Amino acid sequence: MLSRLMDLVVLVAELTQDSDKAYKDLDQELMMRGYSSEEIEQAVFLYSSRSEGSDQEKFKLHSKNSIRVLSEWERLSLCSECYGYLLRLLNLGIVDGGQFEKIIARAIPVGPEKIELNDIKAIACSVVFNRDPNELEEELFNSFDEDVPAC
Repeated sequence: MLSRLMDLVVLVAELTQDSDKAYKDLDQELMMRGYSSEEIEQAVFLYSSRSEGSDQEKFKLHSKNSIRVLSEWERLSLCSECYGYLLRLLNLGIVDGGQFEKIIARAIPVGPEKIELNDIKAIACSVVFNRDPNELEEELFNSFDEDVPAC
């Protein structure tokens, strides 16, 4: 569920980079891609209400001309697909430098296995929206349950 939500938030960020797109066009585009109107509404709300740091803080933590290089331990724990996904979030402005580092720190497992992309998406979702993943997932399920009529 959180993985799908993060995918949708990334799509919203990509599609809204062209600021001349109207919400109706965005809504239609995402519905054509298989998302429900409830999912779209939730993703747009979460994307637009995410916490934003100051411009000065963002500049200090990440410069557009720099690329964060993973340490040896981080490379052992994160596959290139996960790292690429995190760079995509950073370049779209969904996360700032501090959030990027927090996601990496939370993603590094104790064991020798690499973290999966869905796990990175869940961690990113909790960091971006500043909520515990279980709490966020429960909140999303409850909001969808309210729309379903009782039998």
